[in-house]
Amino acid sequence: MQLPRTTIQTPTGLSFDIPDLLLVQAWADYHNLRMEIELDIAAGGDEYEELVNLSYGKSDHRRWMIWRSRSGIVVQPMMGRKMMFPVMADALEALIPARD
Repeated sequence: MQLPRTTIQTPTGLSFDIPDLLLVQAWADYHNLRMEIELDIAAGGDEYEELVNLSYGKSDHRRWMIWRSRSGIVVQPMMGRKMMFPVMADALEALIPARD
C-alpha cells in the first residue's frame, strides 16, 4: 500500500529570533505602544507561526502587524501597503508611531 503524496506548505509567517522580539518590545515600550504576540494564526488563507501586533494602550485598533518571512521582515500597517525589510532594526526605524 502506497501512502498518498502530500505537500507541506511553508507558513507565510515564520517565528522570530528572540533578539528580534526583545528589540521590538524595547521599541514599543519607548514609544508607549502595546506589543502582542499571536502564535499559530490562520488568516485569509495564510498561516503564521508568530505575528506581532503593535497598538496604543488598551485600544483594539492595531497600528502594525509584523511577521518574518523567508525573505525578511514584513510590516503591514492597518492603512497602507506591506513593507519588506532585511532585518528588524530597519523595519522599526522606518515606522513612525504618530497617533491617529
